[in-house]
Amino acid sequence: MKKNLLVYLICLLCIAMTSSCKSNDDTKTVPETVKFMVISDIHYFDPSLFTLPANAYFQGYLTADRKLIIESSAILKNVLATVMTEKPDFLLITGDLTKDGEKIDHQALAALFKDLSDNGIKVLVIPGNHDVNNPSAYSYTGTTQTAISNVTATDFASIYTNCGYGNAVERDPSSLSYVSEPVNGIWVMGIDACHYTPSETAGSISTTTLSWVKSIITKSKAKNKVLLSMMHHGMVEHFTGQSTMFSEYVIADWKNVSSALADSGMNVVFTGHFHAQDIAKGTGTKGFIYDVETGSTVTASCPYRIATLNTVNKTLKITSGKIDGVTYSTIPTGTNFQTYARDYLTTGMKTISYYMLTSAPYNIPASAVTGYKLDDIFTNAFVAHYAGDETASASDNTDIQTVSKLIPTLGGAIQSVWTDPAPKDNNITINLKTGEVTNN
Repeated sequence: MKKNLLVYLICLLCIAMTSSCKSNDDTKTVPETVKFMVISDIHYFDPSLFTLPANAYFQGYLTADRKLIIESSAILKNVLATVMTEKPDFLLITGDLTKDGEKIDHQALAALFKDLSDNGIKVLVIPGNHDVNNPSAYSYTGTTQTAISNVTATDFASIYTNCGYGNAVERDPSSLSYVSEPVNGIWVMGIDACHYTPSETAGSISTTTLSWVKSIITKSKAKNKVLLSMMHHGMVEHFTGQSTMFSEYVIADWKNVSSALADSGMNVVFTGHFHAQDIAKGTGTKGFIYDVETGSTVTASCPYRIATLNTVNKTLKITSGKIDGVTYSTIPTGTNFQTYARDYLTTGMKTISYYMLTSAPYNIPASAVTGYKLDDIFTNAFVAHYAGDETASASDNTDIQTVSKLIPTLGGAIQSVWTDPAPKDNNITINLKTGEVTNN
């Protein structure tokens, strides 16, 4: 009897010892639903780095762009207040955190993000093409343009140690790619596709980083983790011909890379870069991948996304909102922020369109651009694309025909921008097991 009791006690001790050796991941429960938010291309520029009215150098920068750089700090604080109200489990920021990689801006952002993490909302970031080793880091105070400190890749990971890098489950030795587990059972893989030497707009996933990405996909399956991914550059085209017209906004060799990753089991990646609110589906020989591109907070329609992941059914519900109610000295009293943002974008895009059309390779005479209002036609198309769920009106279709008669290839390009294939861009639910989509 005593012998049997002794054996029983030994068995209990062994069970206890085995249980005590289990990792925290094994003992924690994976929540049935996980809520997170996504913002992108916030292009923060600290107010201490410029004075108003803008000097000639700063005004030259602003005129050649379509971003609400002056208002970026007020816009960011507005959307972070929304994040605080929504109380997601974590927030993803898919690159271009700063205007042009200013160290002061990175440090200011890290402090702002700490306010969220102190309130239980984890923040995960990945760099964009503007953020690291950027030679255009300047301040614009008084009448001068002054070069200021930017950051290296090492600096970036150090500054954002509380935004994914400090507690990474895995780090890619050859890039700023990493894996974080913000919620038990959920892996977020940040993929760094940026070029830093020299700094440039284009991006690609190097051979070594691609191998690392595939290894993470394999590990996530082995460990039964739900894998979400994010990167700055587009994984697939968001309209036909995008990789030809705007090659810097889609990763190099995107067809083969996206196909390989889809077949490996990557089903969704959150991206930014083009400042458009768009969702596109890529496929491999047996798999699928959804590229959920989120528009810029400083470019109309200044969107953000709220996502709810059901870990049991493997569904991802995505809804979208627009930043509003922003106040700043440049916004006239009583002016609706969304109206202000759209007008600013329209003005900026018209300047950009005019320059693009009159320059190589198109070299359209200025008289033809203005006479046929080609700059307005291009502007209308891209403003609609930035907002997502775009649908061309009868007058827009007439404009497309006008461009097609002059230069058929440009007409086809505008038609492509206006053509928004399924799925919808703002509010959908994706079944991550089957790839099927329903509209919310």
